[in-house]
Amino acid sequence: MARILADKDIKRIIDRVLIDADEKLLNPNGIELRLGKHVRFHSTGEEKELAPGMFLQVNPGETVIITSLEVIDFTADTLRSIIPDTMLMGFITPTTTMMREGISQVATKVDAGFKGQLNWSLRNGSIQNLVLQYGEPIFKLTIFALSSDESPELAYGDRDKDSYQNTEGIARSNRRIPADIPKSKIISSNIERIDAKKQLKEAGYPFDHIGTELIALHGKFELVSSDVRVMKEEFTQKTSELSNKIEKETSTLSTKIEDTKNNLLDSADILFDRKFYRTTGIIIGAIPVLYAIASFVENTPSVAQYTTLIAFGSGLAIWIVSYYLTKK
Repeated sequence: MARILADKDIKRIIDRVLIDADEKLLNPNGIELRLGKHVRFHSTGEEKELAPGMFLQVNPGETVIITSLEVIDFTADTLRSIIPDTMLMGFITPTTTMMREGISQVATKVDAGFKGQLNWSLRNGSIQNLVLQYGEPIFKLTIFALSSDESPELAYGDRDKDSYQNTEGIARSNRRIPADIPKSKIISSNIERIDAKKQLKEAGYPFDHIGTELIALHGKFELVSSDVRVMKEEFTQKTSELSNKIEKETSTLSTKIEDTKNNLLDSADILFDRKFYRTTGIIIGAIPVLYAIASFVENTPSVAQYTTLIAFGSGLAIWIVSYYLTKK
């Protein structure tokens, strides 16, 4: 039956099975593994390297792929001289220290026959920047010794699909999907029906708090929007009323201007007619008056004196009639 190796058993395989492991990091039933030099940021796809004395910063909500400083060698050739007729497998679990800081890490296993650096992911679920030092213990390895009847027929690395054997640094996922998938073959949720606020509330702290705040803010925004809409409607109504009033006043003023213009034209026509008739009357009346004056000056016979008086009276009469006819 498989048994968990105790600290004294793990101590025996340090440097041969657990290459570059630190004996000081032994636990009663496991050993802590440390942050290696390779890191890949999921959000940007960047791959960077750490060195002694350097630190890795993981932002809130960010996920990174990291490597172990130690190299694991669970191959049968290595174990044959140390633990005959036994194969080893392991479980990787988070340290409680990391969990206390809000770091999310998944448990995984190390298959019998594996050799290489471990790749592991961690996610900063806290609201603070996570800072890890190169070589700092971040996950724990628990090792199981398998009896001969529990050892696999084909150890890890003996199959063609074991593509992570002899891993150095970050090994990319070997999962493959077709480059062009017809839309009719894809089943997915309707993104238009996704309730972002609900997703935030269900995502856990701190996103649930953000979701609650957004919902409250959305409610306030709706109130403000409602007030703005009412103000806009009132403004539109008043603007329309003012526009109608201006249009009405403009129309009235235009009518008055047109009437005044017509009145002025009529008055001008009347005035012109009056002056024309008066002037004409003066000219016509002046002819007999001038004739009478000329006859009087020449001392014409008495018979002609009556004609002179008649001419003078006629001219004077014409003037008087013209005056009264052209008077307002």
